Amino acid sequence: MEHLHHETTKRRRRLDRGISRRGLVGLGAAAIAGVGGTAIGLKTGFTNDATAAVAAPPPAHGVITSHAAHAPHAAQVASPEATPAPPPFAGVSGEPLTEPPVRTSANGVLETTLEAKVGPAKVAGKDVTSYVYEGSFPGPTLRLHPGDTLKVQLVNGLDDITNLHTHGFHVSPRDNSDNIFLHINPGETFDYEYKLPADHSPGMYWYHPHGHGNTGKQTNGGMAGVILIDGGLDEVPGIAGLTERLLILQGTEFDGNGNLIPYDNQSNVTRQRFVNGQLNPTIAIRPGETQRWRIANISSDNFFLLALAGHQLHQIASDGNPFDVVVPQDQILIAPSERVEVLVQASTQPGSHELRTLLWGEDYQAEPDQLLATMVVAGEAMTPAPLPTALIPYEDLRNVPVDNVRVTTFEEPPAPLYLAIDGKHFDPNRVDQTVKLGATEEWIVRNTSSEWHPFHIHVNDFQVVARNGVAVDSHGYQDTVPLPPNSETTIRMKFLDFSGKFVYHCHILSHEDFGMMAVVEVVE
Repeated sequence: MEHLHHETTKRRRRLDRGISRRGLVGLGAAAIAGVGGTAIGLKTGFTNDATAAVAAPPPAHGVITSHAAHAPHAAQVASPEATPAPPPFAGVSGEPLTEPPVRTSANGVLETTLEAKVGPAKVAGKDVTSYVYEGSFPGPTLRLHPGDTLKVQLVNGLDDITNLHTHGFHVSPRDNSDNIFLHINPGETFDYEYKLPADHSPGMYWYHPHGHGNTGKQTNGGMAGVILIDGGLDEVPGIAGLTERLLILQGTEFDGNGNLIPYDNQSNVTRQRFVNGQLNPTIAIRPGETQRWRIANISSDNFFLLALAGHQLHQIASDGNPFDVVVPQDQILIAPSERVEVLVQASTQPGSHELRTLLWGEDYQAEPDQLLATMVVAGEAMTPAPLPTALIPYEDLRNVPVDNVRVTTFEEPPAPLYLAIDGKHFDPNRVDQTVKLGATEEWIVRNTSSEWHPFHIHVNDFQVVARNGVAVDSHGYQDTVPLPPNSETTIRMKFLDFSGKFVYHCHILSHEDFGMMAVVEVVE
């Protein structure tokens, strides 16, 4: 897990194992491949020679088939003396906020193509070469309604396997739906089809690759985008008709020539934080105006502790699920993959106010204080409207009898495991949890390590009901919850509508790629 962080001796000492945990994940910089002179690693899913003997997890039974063959190419990397270090990335800062292109369903269907490739894109006003869909960083926004069908033709223009996951969707995990066990080989095209239930929760979701061993580096490079499902909060008085802002947060690192820094060479200290692929964009708002901000953390590893100077963030949703009431927050922690929606009511006086991610975390997970965007209050003043209070009720699962209770543990055992769930690495051919279709279950999710691990489960959302054995009040459902160090989080969920196999895992994607993932099978 020291995957971001080679920058300080102190952090190296924190992991007395003496080797990089991102190196363990097998995303080695040694496999840097040139693309038009770029430094991006195209075939970096293998462990480097220094760590393979002691750290590599067992092969995922055919899931990753090609990486080990490329390990000898490590010797071809030029020495630092032969290759001068490029200048630092210097993107354009302070431009007005722009949003990715939107593709919208019509007559109940959105049929589109996503081409995955290493190619040119524009980031912070600069030309870069990175992993992207459709040449866009982030990818295009997909807009749907409950009951719609999403058809995606995924074109794999990469030199490695990939696939597609619709994060947070309550859809079938089988066949050509949200089936992360499918792997699309280089040069192949595959047709996905996701049929949304008519009662699917409206809200903000996202898509990204989920090919085991490659998820982190591809997502980190920019292969991710947002999905919006209309309805629900869109129609609540006090929210309906508000100006919406989409803020897509990504943490990654480019050099001054626009080349993506290899995933395992990136650092929290030097990594850039982008909003919609921009650096410190300005967000226009009138004095007294209320806006709806939809914020998604689609980075591979980074946490964001959000705060807006001089303003509260009035939270109305989490992970695509509406809250039952508006919750004012001074700060909101967003783990990798989490989404929040907030109402922002501008001050009545003109001025500029910084949206920052604040200092957070310890050791290799420590996140610096960085400016993300600047809200500029200007123009004709508006009379501040009362904010809504009650929103959309939900079924409190604390009041529902459970059919089963189970315990699962996210842990960091000694070598050769390092990162594991219940003492095992991911094996797509092994079922770790078998659940009856229609069951309501309580899961006690333990984190016995000294670092945070965001828990995410596919297909069915959950309600957090207790932390460390103490009951908590939730305001809706989630699909991801950060697990604090040495803690216990109790969740409840209903396994409704869909049988089949899917996964739960840590959404620090380098951890997932290393094997911190397990298989659930829902049976009838």
